Amino acid sequence: MVTLEVPGAVLHYRIFGKGPLLLLIPGADGTGSIFYDAAEYLAANYTVVCWDRRGFSKSLLTGPQDFEHRLDTDADDANRLIEHLADPKQPVVVFGSSSGAIVSQRLLTRHPDHITRIIAHEPPSFAVLPEGARSQAIGLTLHVYETYRAKGVAAAMEVFTGGLSEGEDGAAMRHSMDTKRGDEIRANSMYWFEFELRQYTASALNLDRLELLKEKYIPAAGSSSGNGPGVGPISYIAKVLGKDVTRLPGGHLGYVTEPKVFAASLLDVLADSLV
Repeated sequence: MVTLEVPGAVLHYRIFGKGPLLLLIPGADGTGSIFYDAAEYLAANYTVVCWDRRGFSKSLLTGPQDFEHRLDTDADDANRLIEHLADPKQPVVVFGSSSGAIVSQRLLTRHPDHITRIIAHEPPSFAVLPEGARSQAIGLTLHVYETYRAKGVAAAMEVFTGGLSEGEDGAAMRHSMDTKRGDEIRANSMYWFEFELRQYTASALNLDRLELLKEKYIPAAGSSSGNGPGVGPISYIAKVLGKDVTRLPGGHLGYVTEPKVFAASLLDVLADSLV
C-alpha cells in the first residue's frame, strides 16, 4: 500500500508504468480501482496514478473535515499528489470522469501552474446549464437523493442510471455501487450520496477563469453517449470555450467497459494535444 499523508486524511494510491504523470480522478464510487484495467494499457506511455479520494475505501479520514468546501479539498488533494509524484521537467496530465471531472476542473482553476492538460470526461456540472435544463437536472439529483433516503442505495441507483445512463453503462454503475458486494462499497455509496451527489453537481464553475486556461482543457464525452443528459454540461462548456467535444470509446464508463480501446484512444488524444 502506497499512501500520502495530507491534512485530515491519508490518501491511498497505486502507480502503473513510468513516464510523465497521468493522474486519474474517479467519479461516484471514489475509488482508483475503477481505472485499473485501463491503467494497464496507459502505463506504456505514462506514470499512471489511481487514487481513492479522501473518505472513500482506503483513503481514510484522520481529522476534522470542512465538508462545505469538500470540492476544493478534493482538488487540493489532487494537487498534493502531483507535487509529491510529478517530475517538474515533464508534462502533467489529469483525466477526471463524472464527478471526478468536476474535481479536475476545480483543480485546473485553483492550481493551473502544475497542470499541462486536463481531460474532463462528462462532468455533471449542472450549474452551468441554462435555467430550464439546470432546474430539471438538479431536480433529478434531488429526486435520486430522496429515493436513497427513503428506499436505500439500490433503489436510488435505479433512478440515477435510468435518468442518466442505461444499457451497459448503467449496469456498470449499479455494479460499482452494489452494497451487496461488501461493507466497503456500502460505506462508499452512502458517503457519495450524502456528501457529493447534490453538492458537486450544483457547484459553480468559473467559466471566465476556465476561458483563460482553455488551452489546457480538453472537454470529452463517450462516443456512445450521444447527446444524452450526461453530455449536456460538457457540450455547453465546450461551446462557451469555443472548443469541440473530444469523443472517447464507450459511454460514461468507457474505461470500464472497453478499457483497451479507451486507453488507446486517450493516448492518441494526448499525443496530438502535447505536440
